[in-house]
Amino acid sequence: MTESASTPRLRATFAIYLGLVAATAIIGPDLVGNTTYYLSGVLGFLCVALACLGRLWSSVFIAGHKDESLVVTGPYARLRHPLYACSILGAFGLGLTSRSILLCIIVVALISSLVVYAASCEEQFLAEQFPETFAAYVAAVPHKWWPGASRAALPETLDVRPAVFWKAFLDAASFFALWVLVSLAAEVRLG
Repeated sequence: MTESASTPRLRATFAIYLGLVAATAIIGPDLVGNTTYYLSGVLGFLCVALACLGRLWSSVFIAGHKDESLVVTGPYARLRHPLYACSILGAFGLGLTSRSILLCIIVVALISSLVVYAASCEEQFLAEQFPETFAAYVAAVPHKWWPGASRAALPETLDVRPAVFWKAFLDAASFFALWVLVSLAAEVRLG
């Protein structure tokens, strides 16, 4: 397996989520009201589903092109880090699913710190690789984490590399698998 600059971050993310699953089984309230229990599960699932859809949509535009050119269309026309923003949303959904405020705060804080650091490294790389273009992009898209009001520019066609894009589907499947595991761990604790 080849290592990339993102490999340590991906390993840390994996460890954080495994820790969340394990901690969910033992940390958190012993009793959760029915309304809170189901509402947090549904909201958690919705956040994870939206995160997966957002990551898939973003991946259509960037998969396989990330280091070759500056992607400024689709979701990248509205915010500079849609993949990372969706990762934070997914972490929030998994945290909600744990039914523990403490675990929710911890997982969101840890994942957020990883992606904020990764985003700053990527912005430095892009500023060095595409100095004028990136400066113009930052001026046009000042929002890093939340979509701006500008309309997403959609190209007429896209060059999608299926082998690279396939990883986005595996990523989405892993988020859903994590949701199931966190849900089961919460059941163990509350059961």
